[in-house]
Amino acid sequence: MNNRFDKMNEEIVKAVSEIFRNEIKDPRIDGMITVTDAKITNDLSHCTIYLSIYNSKDKRICFKTICKCAGFIRKKLAEKVDIRIMPELHFKLDETLDYVDKMNEIFKTIE
Repeated sequence: MNNRFDKMNEEIVKAVSEIFRNEIKDPRIDGMITVTDAKITNDLSHCTIYLSIYNSKDKRICFKTICKCAGFIRKKLAEKVDIRIMPELHFKLDETLDYVDKMNEIFKTIE
């Protein structure tokens, strides 16, 4: 993608991170939520936001609750980011760090 989309993606990551930190008060969204990336489509109609969830009592419930809050997050994002058309938000779990932890545990057993 070009530089314009990269900047938009970075701005969305920062804004959504701030929304999770300051705006969302649902007790089912617990633990540490990290926004790892955002990918906006060329037509600006959809944006996939990648999340890592740590130290949650139930990661599955936490993620489902986040998905249900997409409208609220989108509204707050519209207040923070200057985009003519606010994209529809889609969330995906970024399991990269979980995979790294699992591989580190395997390597420890080999040593």
